Amino acid sequence: MKSECFIEGQISIFDLPAIEVVKPKKIIIKEENKEIDKFNSIIKLYSNSCSRIVKTLSGALLVELNDKTLYFNSDEVNEFNLPKDVGIMPGEEMLIVNIDKEINEIQRQKLKDLKPKQYIKRKGDANLIIPGEKTIVINPKGWILEYIQKPKFEENEIFETEKHFINKVIEENIRESDIDYKVGNKVYIEYQGIKSIGKIVRIYNNGETLNVVWDGKQTAFYYKNVELAE
Repeated sequence: MKSECFIEGQISIFDLPAIEVVKPKKIIIKEENKEIDKFNSIIKLYSNSCSRIVKTLSGALLVELNDKTLYFNSDEVNEFNLPKDVGIMPGEEMLIVNIDKEINEIQRQKLKDLKPKQYIKRKGDANLIIPGEKTIVINPKGWILEYIQKPKFEENEIFETEKHFINKVIEENIRESDIDYKVGNKVYIEYQGIKSIGKIVRIYNNGETLNVVWDGKQTAFYYKNVELAE
């Protein structure tokens, strides 16, 4: 069993507090961006009444209102409407945020399982983002998604978690006795309270994150939360 040793003043990631939702207020990011100049009239029209305004990778504009999201194409035409709380990708840019979006307990648990060094919680975005060689996103359903695109965020939206972990030297010493998992290994897992046997299909984050497939499902597990099946 892994023992935990904390330095006074540190907080365990397992005691990670709920991320406080900012009080509704308008946040305008990068107004000088020439690419959004053509949308100025739309932004000004909805800046006070919207929940958020997002610039997509395709150059379109998403204006989220109380009950729907307006999609303006690159020609500034409201081409169609989308549901409220439509998912956005990490490389898409938050231009205005009047109302933040909360993360849920499933996402917090996934974050604890993955144990990243840092994570991003953008204002107005319901996703948790883990930066790295590939950008990992934990969406509100708890799905682990990977993107090649780099996330766009503000400095105050990134949270360091390495200081919340036990001393790295102790951790590495403990890991020497751990099982060296390999792709193809069968492992015992528990997902949403149901125990199953799955197969490792990918290993990343220096061997700490195992991507397991079972019963038509696939998700990531922290290596300490699985057990090798005989």
